[in-house]
Amino acid sequence: MKLKKLITTIAIGVGLVAPIYQTNQSQAVEAASINSIAKQNSYVGVTFLNKMLQTQNIQYNKFYANGNKIYYRKGKPEGIVIHETATPGASAYNEAIYFNREWMNMYSYVHAFVDSQQVIQMMTPNYGVWGAGANANNRFIQIELCQENTRDNFAKSVNNDAIYAAKLLHRYNLVPSNACNTGSGTIWSHHAVSRFLGGTNHTDPDGYFNKWGYSMDQFYSLVKYYYDLQGADTGAKPDAGNNNSATDTGQSDVGAGKDTTSKLPAGNKTLMHDAYTYDATGQRTNSGLKTAGTTVTVTAAKLIKGKQYLQIGDNEYIVASNIVGKKRILTRNAYTYDTAGRRTTDPKLLRNHSIRTYGGQVTIAGKRYYAISPTQFVKAVNFR
Repeated sequence: MKLKKLITTIAIGVGLVAPIYQTNQSQAVEAASINSIAKQNSYVGVTFLNKMLQTQNIQYNKFYANGNKIYYRKGKPEGIVIHETATPGASAYNEAIYFNREWMNMYSYVHAFVDSQQVIQMMTPNYGVWGAGANANNRFIQIELCQENTRDNFAKSVNNDAIYAAKLLHRYNLVPSNACNTGSGTIWSHHAVSRFLGGTNHTDPDGYFNKWGYSMDQFYSLVKYYYDLQGADTGAKPDAGNNNSATDTGQSDVGAGKDTTSKLPAGNKTLMHDAYTYDATGQRTNSGLKTAGTTVTVTAAKLIKGKQYLQIGDNEYIVASNIVGKKRILTRNAYTYDTAGRRTTDPKLLRNHSIRTYGGQVTIAGKRYYAISPTQFVKAVNFR
């Protein structure tokens, strides 16, 4: 949806503007091969705009501040709308910086921008945005896919987009279903919103996908693939969708059974909690402590003395919960804290909602916390 040349004057009811591509553009590659290429790539994780801007001394212009909150009509998102930016050459970083500076003038905003290199989350998905018209803004999370110039980068970008979307579906206890052909489901294109809900008349990302011989049906298939890998408990009661953006850590969150550990979250993973390494008998090795935020390559899973471990080297294992984590229920509203025990500016996490924590409790400035990312913590007393 191209906004730099056409600025709207309508607020909440706005639908973001995108040129309509002709569907007779050359289809350079079969869609199935795009998904095959996509699956060969690792997920890049999530960069939160407010924290990114903080490191650059740029003011974060919070969309949902000062009463400007779009509450979902059912208390949580009902699905995800996929857009594309229609600005060739503009990266997720370029778009994020531009929107942060100009959204007040454009009356347009989305939850995230995705390209081949990164996912930049603009704001918490707990509230709606101005992205696809009044009939969609209070229903859906909205994600912008940036235009790429090569087939490989396109595949990387849809891979990041699909994994991020699958994680969001898990967070809000939504099951993937394709709305693009019927107008009923959790995965929507902007075009599907135009067709079935109205309030907008745009057709992205169909034209851009068609350029690469791709389609929303194929994208849905990729989302479903990653959703299934992440092991949703589809029988769980839906929560109210108030998990904080800090819980989006870039991990696959693949669960076995109801909850905690995975069958095998293979590939490059980020340690969410400081971890020692152990040998195949469960004895601690002489290797030093691996700190949270370190990337490790998981090659196998192993049950040692009744505890789940993940292999990250030759006869080298770490406790699985340091990567996979465990869902815990908040008994009260809770703030998040940084590594020094200082309260962050992120919205509160609301009681009775499920939050994924990693590893055991840690002590910061005399208080006990659970890690919810390598750099963010919630006080342990807030969990049942």
